[in-house]
Amino acid sequence: MAKRALDVIVFGATGDTGSAACRFLYHYGRKVQIQKWAPAARNLKRLQANVLDPLLQYSAGDDGILPSKPIYADANDLESLICMCKQARVVMSFTGPYELFGEKIIAACIATGTHYVDVTGEVPWVSSMMKKYGNAAQQSGACFVSFCGYDSVPMDMSAFLLKSALEEQGDTLDIVETYATNRSKGGGAIPTGTVNTVLGAVAQLRSKFYRALTFGIFHSDKISVTPAAEENGIHLGGSRLLTPEAYRAVKRDLAANRWPYRSIVAPGKIWSSPHFMATINTNIVHATASKDNKFFHYRERELSGGKKCMERADGSLTSFAKTLVTPAILFMLSPLALTPFFDTVVWAFVNRINGKKSNLNSDDPGLNQIQRLMNAGETTGFVGVYGYGQAEPSQKKAVSSFECDFDAGIGCTVLTCCAMAGALAQDCTSISPGFQTSVNAIGGETLRKALARTGVRMGVSVLGQSRL
Repeated sequence: MAKRALDVIVFGATGDTGSAACRFLYHYGRKVQIQKWAPAARNLKRLQANVLDPLLQYSAGDDGILPSKPIYADANDLESLICMCKQARVVMSFTGPYELFGEKIIAACIATGTHYVDVTGEVPWVSSMMKKYGNAAQQSGACFVSFCGYDSVPMDMSAFLLKSALEEQGDTLDIVETYATNRSKGGGAIPTGTVNTVLGAVAQLRSKFYRALTFGIFHSDKISVTPAAEENGIHLGGSRLLTPEAYRAVKRDLAANRWPYRSIVAPGKIWSSPHFMATINTNIVHATASKDNKFFHYRERELSGGKKCMERADGSLTSFAKTLVTPAILFMLSPLALTPFFDTVVWAFVNRINGKKSNLNSDDPGLNQIQRLMNAGETTGFVGVYGYGQAEPSQKKAVSSFECDFDAGIGCTVLTCCAMAGALAQDCTSISPGFQTSVNAIGGETLRKALARTGVRMGVSVLGQSRL
């Protein structure tokens, strides 16, 4: 790896999130300790016209890095992927849905001993990759980190901060509650790859429903397998994302987290609604905890009103009413999800949100607001995750904060992903090979420092004693 020409390659650089990663490295690459990077895509003409040309109109600044020559790579062409991976220490993959386009890049990174980072939220896909390639990934010496965006770094880091702070007091973490709030400066904060992933999951549920309705008469059990490993002679063998104990903890916590409830750890009367990312993040928080086999109770909630709502915490009737909005919308949409019309409705909503007019002067109407902001090196919104932890048996409490000035949909995701990639590119001694969560991959303290260099503000305190 020491002889490789590049620190990082952004694979899938023409997509919503991949192009945002290019913009982030162009303006902030030195903040994540990256010296050389290159974009990679199947369509280099589109990459140049839609991503690089608009970006190069702006100055990279003191923290930015100009990209190296673009690299051709096709998610369906293993040979091109291996050729790409040989050139860098780390590959950041943004080719979602990963269930359709993600396997061969895993195989290529294993074959070349290249560190791998992605921003998927597809828990079943990652579990299947770990089962299929777990041993080979471990033996390659490379580190493979999924869920490295808004799902699930802020929540996993919050749990790590609370756990570490209470352990320093000689206590064991028993309960964690995280409260997420965010805002965006404009349209374009919903990646189309994420939408495709969600609709794919809905389609699977729809298929199961019709299978049950027709007693399986029209169901096919044929499963297509991408022979990426076999093509390259990789030894198969696996691990799994969750141990049986962690899986039971996830089921317990997701069942308890479905409905509006009042906090049992935080002071005041904080009413909140279920956070839509909790079904992903709960898995990752407990996967990290598997390292120590300590499975605390975890709740993940969403707040409207941002940090001020946390500070006020008045538990008013209005605040309580807001907690019912998300379940009510899901209840009303659930019958529609059983029909193909659901996809049309979702895309109409997403296109409306992403197509908001920009307040910035721009000659390129093809770029949405988030893309224009990141082209200019501007921040895109706000993400805040506020955590509360309680110890057992002392009942001692800790509070944590995680804040950054980027939107949750794209900005925060590429920030956390690039921070992880930059840390892996340093080839530090704390790197754990094989499939890992973000905290376990390089250690929570190393990840905290990497995120802090990008401007993420984190803090934790126990009984008023500040630690960070």
